[in-house]
Amino acid sequence: MSQPRSRPIAAITALLAVLSFVTAVLYVETIPENPPGDGFAAGLTGLFVLLCVAVGIVTLAEAGLLFLVDRVREPSERSRQLLTTGAVVGSLSVVVLVVPMLIAHVFDVFVPGYGLGIGLLLVPIGILCSGVGALAQLVDEVRAKSGS
Repeated sequence: MSQPRSRPIAAITALLAVLSFVTAVLYVETIPENPPGDGFAAGLTGLFVLLCVAVGIVTLAEAGLLFLVDRVREPSERSRQLLTTGAVVGSLSVVVLVVPMLIAHVFDVFVPGYGLGIGLLLVPIGILCSGVGALAQLVDEVRAKSGS
């Protein structure tokens, strides 16, 4: 079975995390200091900004964890698969949640949020896969040290 190339996957995941941060910055700039009316639109925009930042942080952490474990340790097949899955799922969450918001902002078009529920579901799945992958790597290392 061929192993996935972890470093390119981690790099693409990190780039998508940066894209999430860029989207947050673009949306922050649109929030007026004194919003008209009751400020509902400004509050909703602020919620989108927080969503972009949170997804970006989680995705960057997944990319960093995959890169770090792959570079510093020789991960087991199980750990590598879980960490790679976590990074890929994190990337997909950015694509589903953040990219439509970025397209809507940059091109000033309406982009329906059909994937919002799926995107919100992908975030904890990515966290879970990455966390279990890191834990599996740690357990494998402890077993290897105690067996020698």
